[in-house]
Amino acid sequence: MYKILISNDDGVNGRGLRPLIKEMSKIGKIFVIVPEGQMSGTGHSITLSKFKKAIKIEKDFYAVKGATPADCVKFGLLAFGKCDPDIVISGINTCPNLGQDVIYSGTVGAAREGAMKGVVSLAVSAAEMHSREYAHSAKATREIAQKILKNKDKYKGVCLNINIPLNYKGVKVVPLGLNEYNENVETVVDKNGFFHYKLSGRYHSGGRNKGSDIAVVEKGYISVTPLQIDQTNEKLIKKIRL
Repeated sequence: MYKILISNDDGVNGRGLRPLIKEMSKIGKIFVIVPEGQMSGTGHSITLSKFKKAIKIEKDFYAVKGATPADCVKFGLLAFGKCDPDIVISGINTCPNLGQDVIYSGTVGAAREGAMKGVVSLAVSAAEMHSREYAHSAKATREIAQKILKNKDKYKGVCLNINIPLNYKGVKVVPLGLNEYNENVETVVDKNGFFHYKLSGRYHSGGRNKGSDIAVVEKGYISVTPLQIDQTNEKLIKKIRL
């Protein structure tokens, strides 16, 4: 029986969490450690030099106050009895993580942390904005995880970013695309004259993304993108002369 560590960035009440736990329980022993609250957009940030309170939700299920998704995976791998998982699964996120969104995503940050520790890891997102139905995504995640686990040594230290549309037609392994956003900074001034700033914006388009994760999801396919931990541009190493 496989040992499966589950985390997310939507917290203990994330809508995709329970369906994922239910489905993955069919193939392994589940250990869950998630942020207590919403931690979307925290990327791969971690908390240093501060204690975090863990709340036991039920057997092998903890929520950690103020922890980031990457914190939670660290705690799961290094504490809590060192659960020594065969796979780390982060999700199911309530909206897609496509293109450069993987840099900002707490869902991906949690999975990437598992990969950095040498464990095959999946970052799983629903491909619809604020999805309400997760049974199909959970089932697809289990099926993909089973295939990966059969050859888990081959995928050691790999982070797979996965986006799952409703009524998906199949699975395609593709590179990241590039999203385009209309970004703004909203500014208000309070009664004391202090300025307050808030990032805002809307998705504009997927740009030129033929054959990318953005393109295949738009066509109704599950996108799977292997993300590498080493971000070194090897070609530029040979070209840069300073």
